[in-house]
Parts: sequence; C-alpha cells; structure tokens
Amino acid sequence: MKLNFNKYIEKLKELKENSLVNLLKEWNPKNELFLKVDEKGNYKDFKGDTIIFFLEEEEEDKKKVLNIQKKLYSKLGNYLAPPLSEKYFHMTLHDLCNYNITKEIENCIMNNKEKARKILEEIKSSKKIKMKSLGLYNGGSAIGIMFSPTNEEELNLLLNTRKKFDTLIKQNDFYIPHVTLGYYLPIDYNDKIRRKIYNTLVQINADLEIAINFKNLEYVIFENMDMYKK
Repeated sequence: MKLNFNKYIEKLKELKENSLVNLLKEWNPKNELFLKVDEKGNYKDFKGDTIIFFLEEEEEDKKKVLNIQKKLYSKLGNYLAPPLSEKYFHMTLHDLCNYNITKEIENCIMNNKEKARKILEEIKSSKKIKMKSLGLYNGGSAIGIMFSPTNEEELNLLLNTRKKFDTLIKQNDFYIPHVTLGYYLPIDYNDKIRRKIYNTLVQINADLEIAINFKNLEYVIFENMDMYKK
C-alpha cells in the first residue's frame, strides 16, 4: 500500500520511536551484526553490492554528519566499532546482494553489475532532494541519522527511483532513508548499557538538513561495512 507524504513521515517517526523504546526492553543487536563486526570491533569481510547516494561532493553536509558522529562516539565509543569513514558517508537507496540474501555473492554481483549501471544511465540527472533529519535511531546493527524528504513530489521521486532497482532484487521492506554513523560491537547489552544508549540517542541534537544529488547516485561493491568501490 502506497502512503501519502504525511503518512510516510508518520511511519518513519513511529519506527524511530519504536527503535528507541526497544532499547529499554530486551534488545540486543541483530544476528547479521555478527557477520559484519568481530568482538574487537574489526570490520569483517562482508561482500555485496548496493545503490547509494554518496555525500562525497557535499562537503558541508559531510561536516554536519561528521559532527553528529563525533558527539555519538564521545558518549558511546566503548560500545561501537570504529567510526565509519567520512569519505564513505552515504544514503542507501536500494540494497542488492549480500550474505543475508545469498551465499553465491560473486554470481549475484555479476548478474547485477551491468543491469544496475544501465538503470543508472537512464535516471542520471542533476536533481537534488533536500532531506531533513528526524533524529538518531537504533538500526538494530548500527546507529544512524534518519531522514525524510520535505515534500510529496520529492518523496515520490525517491521511491519511484528505488522501485526501478526491484527488477534486480525486489525490496519489500519499508524504505528508511538514513546515514549510518557506526556499528555496534557484537556483545551482550545489559539494562544499564541499553539505558545509556537510549539516553544518548535521545539527547544528541541531530537536527540538520542535507541534500542528496542524483548525479551522485552510484552502483557500488563493498568489501566490508567501511569499504565501498564504484
């Protein structure tokens, strides 16, 4: 069911709130985290491909995101893997192959590569979309800044573009625009730590706007959660 703009924003806010409330219950990281990060915080080999908006040419936007990341790590650095590299800051539009989808990663990527680039050639433009932060949220494996478009037209452009890549691997999940700041360590989180994470995510002011530019929409292959290659 397609949601109108107001309903979409309501749904995003509901998901963000639920992600925070869950921290105060029996939350522990998603199982997929154990495929991505080891207990010492090293990013493990986790190969795949994806469609993302790089923030690389939006220097002011990268600085805004970096400032939030620094605040987050000053409070929760002991529970997080190393900060994700500023040069790879991005907003995912559509996930494709990874070890959660298939064990045949190389074949999956080979099947996507040219098809994805052909779709990108058809949709490349200099169109920019303004994205407004809804705050920090608990992504299950990581902490990120949740964003939303600022009007219905731009929401439809974003969702319609995302849908084009369903011809490669269909994504039925509700789309949450976000920029990931850092991954959790795969450890057990007790009540005290979860409360600290909750308080930090609520207290950090992540009120910012960034722009995503369709000329920076790329098909990329990743080797781990902090290594992306065009």
